[in-house]
Amino acid sequence: MFSGNHEVDAALAELREQGLSVTVYSASNDTWWVRANGVYISYVATSAELLQLKSANQLNIRGIKSLG
Repeated sequence: MFSGNHEVDAALAELREQGLSVTVYSASNDTWWVRANGVYISYVATSAELLQLKSANQLNIRGIKSLG
């Protein structure tokens, strides 16, 4: 699934390269469901939050977890 925004798509691809599953949670709210494979933990983050983590070099499951 692509967002239509090149920067967000790059962030989603980076998460997938880390072995994380990323799917649309709510297209109308621009939110993504991120989960670690084999782990029963998942998080919901907005595109803006993912871009913020990417710019801070914290785009990983720990960074997403820190969002709350």
